[in-house]
Amino acid sequence: MGRLLLVAVFSTLACAAGMAESGTFFTMAPSLSGISAAATGYTREDERLVSEIAGSILNIAAFADRFEPGDPFQVRNVSDTRGIAKFSVTRRAEVFTVEVRRQIWSPTAFVRLARSFMADGAGLSISEDPAADHTPSLSTAPGEGAVAAENLRLSRLLEAHPRSPALHEKAALLLALVATQRATADEDVRPLLCRMTAHLAVARALHGDMPSGDGQLAERLLAQLSDREAAVARPRTAVSVPPGPATFGETPRFQIIP
Repeated sequence: MGRLLLVAVFSTLACAAGMAESGTFFTMAPSLSGISAAATGYTREDERLVSEIAGSILNIAAFADRFEPGDPFQVRNVSDTRGIAKFSVTRRAEVFTVEVRRQIWSPTAFVRLARSFMADGAGLSISEDPAADHTPSLSTAPGEGAVAAENLRLSRLLEAHPRSPALHEKAALLLALVATQRATADEDVRPLLCRMTAHLAVARALHGDMPSGDGQLAERLLAQLSDREAAVARPRTAVSVPPGPATFGETPRFQIIP
């Protein structure tokens, strides 16, 4: 399954090289200093995943000058009934509800949150940066050097244009390629899926919830990778879980691939 998916990713990206208007990713270094020491830790693994996605969106908004560093948020599971899991994401005086109907890694579930984080001032309008990247995407099995160079190049582009939905979608495609490679090697790709979800949610928020061809391709790849990951039984110890709710660190690190 993993090998077939890897081939599909490379072949599809090769076909999509001409429409290279997609995205990049930033990483967030969680810091617990912004939340009371009395705050309880995560009670469920999916709270941690939602927290990583929300934190990544918050990090992107930081580069778009939408909030101050050290701005904390907290994620809690609200309910899980009839196949719909609900989570509360609290930031300052705002409380958002994220509804997940199938997989945690669903960009549409986080669009409302992304739209609020990326909004202009206190209003609901969002400024979209038309910047795009016309460099062909990596379309064959790249070595670590090629991936590192592409990661750095796209990261610098998105650092300069954090409101470009095209660049966010291209970042998601790069993450899909790396996630496919790691999944083929039976590595844990959940952090990459969280980052893909964040980029695609921000792209939808910036572009009227209408993904481009690159965005649609990235979302299809995300769905395939999510289904594969959901079928893998991983122990909770496979990924380090912070002892409490994640917060945005004082100094964000700009990096697509962790």
